[in-house]
Amino acid sequence: MTAAGSGGTGDALSKLRIRRDEPVRGGGWLGRFVRLLVTVAVLSLLAGAAWVLWRSPGMLADADRLMESVRSKLEVRVVLASVEEGRSADATVVATGYLQSRQQARIGARATGRIEAVLVEEGVRVAANDVLAILEHADLDASLAAARASAARCRSELLEQDVLIARNQRDLQRAEKLLAGRTMTQAEFDTEKFEYDAAVARRESLQAALQLAEARVQEAEQLRENMFVRAPFAGTVISKDAELGESIMPGGMGEASGRGSVVTIADLEHLEVDCDVKEDFISRVQQGQSAEVAVDAVPGRRYRGRVRKVIPMGDRARATVKVRVALEDADEKLFPEMSSTVYFLPGDVAVGGGVVAGGVQESDEVGGRRIFCPNDALQTTGGEVWVWVVGAEDRLKRVVVQLGEKKEGRTEIVNGLAGGERLVAGSSAEYRDGLAVKVLQ
Repeated sequence: MTAAGSGGTGDALSKLRIRRDEPVRGGGWLGRFVRLLVTVAVLSLLAGAAWVLWRSPGMLADADRLMESVRSKLEVRVVLASVEEGRSADATVVATGYLQSRQQARIGARATGRIEAVLVEEGVRVAANDVLAILEHADLDASLAAARASAARCRSELLEQDVLIARNQRDLQRAEKLLAGRTMTQAEFDTEKFEYDAAVARRESLQAALQLAEARVQEAEQLRENMFVRAPFAGTVISKDAELGESIMPGGMGEASGRGSVVTIADLEHLEVDCDVKEDFISRVQQGQSAEVAVDAVPGRRYRGRVRKVIPMGDRARATVKVRVALEDADEKLFPEMSSTVYFLPGDVAVGGGVVAGGVQESDEVGGRRIFCPNDALQTTGGEVWVWVVGAEDRLKRVVVQLGEKKEGRTEIVNGLAGGERLVAGSSAEYRDGLAVKVLQ
């Protein structure tokens, strides 16, 4: 009985052991339900995202653009496909430079002082010797008045001496008659003679004093005149360098020593382009040669130019020679320091209907419209030539082109470009269609 009882107790204890590999009764169905809900929610989100992307394919492109904006963009240097019309299309040499006035000066005072008035503004035309500014000069006015008063006193003393000389001269004449009639002694006559001579000598002294006083008046007038800043030549005020109340000093450099000039004036009726021509092509440029000048600030207009001077000095570092081209029809739209391009024309051709060699009239339409591309923008693979065009949103586009005549550092584009496009200078293995780049300024 004991054995049977022991066996029954062992079976009961074995049944009481907890099975950890089986789910707890009463909670299994709830866990499975929660996991099912989570799975359905995840699948729904994935299906919704796929549907949105399917209905809005542009979002993929937007995402791609977002990733590109995060990544650093390639930096590129751009050049322009230039359009040349008329005679400039036949130019033998093209050079860039800046407009400058043949006469331009920073006008300052000849003496140190503080500005009392500035009488001009930017853009005002002035004639030679016009007053541009006035420096304070009350002390010089007083000195001038004193010098003039001193000179006036010297004049009055000289007049008094002339009266005294006239009286002494009459006394001497009277004494000569008395001496001849023996009614005056020789001693009395000598006294009259000495008084006359002394009066004449004193007049010489007074005359010298008057000259000294007049010289001091001129000196005071000149010192006062130095307080007036005048235009040395006719021109236009292009900058105002000082204001009312500022100190000015001849040759002043900065605030420590005072301003060096009050205004800057330039003769805008006689403008010229200061440009650099490569040594390889300077033989094609001669003094007096006709040229066309394009100014960036005045698009669509070409000005007549003529080579005024070829500076007989080269630039070793840049391998260029400086050339100055005078404009023959400059207008009010042009100002110094504007960027310009000079097209040196072949032969002795005058632009704009002028006379060419042999007296033949030439029209602006000669030469047609041509497009030129800098050589460093051309890319070649096999027999194909193309360029990278920087388009909208600064994205690259590969454009195949056909080449024409080659000129100084540039090549004519017969087909593929319309002119004015921004082209990438140089090449890189990373370039591809649609790539967003950063254009270097």
